[in-house]
Amino acid sequence: MRDHTMILTAQQDRVRTITLNRPDDLNPLSWQVLNEIASELDAARDDANTAVIVIEAAGKAFSTGYDLREEHWITSQYPANFPDHVDIRRDRDDVHTIVDYWMNMWRYPKPIIAKVQGDCLSGAGELLGVCDLAVASERARFGHPAGRDLGIPPSIMFWPMLIGYRKTKELLYTSKLISAEEAAAIGLVNEVVPHGELDTRVDALAAHIARAPSDNLSVLKEVANTWFENMGMEPSVRRGADLDAIYHQFDSFKDFFRTLKTDGVKAAFKQRRDRFG
Repeated sequence: MRDHTMILTAQQDRVRTITLNRPDDLNPLSWQVLNEIASELDAARDDANTAVIVIEAAGKAFSTGYDLREEHWITSQYPANFPDHVDIRRDRDDVHTIVDYWMNMWRYPKPIIAKVQGDCLSGAGELLGVCDLAVASERARFGHPAGRDLGIPPSIMFWPMLIGYRKTKELLYTSKLISAEEAAAIGLVNEVVPHGELDTRVDALAAHIARAPSDNLSVLKEVANTWFENMGMEPSVRRGADLDAIYHQFDSFKDFFRTLKTDGVKAAFKQRRDRFG
């Protein structure tokens, strides 16, 4: 296994596990995290001994979304550093680079299972969305609280194809969090299990799938994905990237990051609560 600082990796028979390993920070996503995941996926792609990937996280949260700190910010322009707004053309290019990452992972030839033990919020929904299957602890929660002021993950967490038209709009408009049970009921995750049984259930599921030849699994994955791609999934995601760049021109986006940089994260989130409830 490669040396990583943001993730852990393990191999058990034909199942490779990637663990997000920044528990004290609630496992936020940065390019370093994403690149380490990609490095591990690249290594597993041609490994005949790996049939299934499991993505999990250490600590109480699966991930709270994209890292908000300047040194880990996902695009090249940190919003607090501009007197007015970020350059929209450059920002759009940055967001499309993020889309490239998620679409590459969506097309990854081996099954990926998300094991969600805690909160999976905002940009983390993109990671969840490109996984083939998802099993959640009863303690997990899902939603996009950042939608009120920070923009949209360009894929909209793949919600339209996973949970449908009305639930997508409900979760976007309200920014509310939903329980694991509701997430399963609307199709966001495959199943919910008691927290103490999550490891056992995912281990059994991954081992069962890994019994099939990798070539067979790759074809099964591609045929299922093709349905959604033929319905226009990628053009919709690309349009989402354009709209996210437009959102980044709004005052709420700029104001959040200025407060974050000058007064700290607690003040920025208090400002959000005071403004939006």
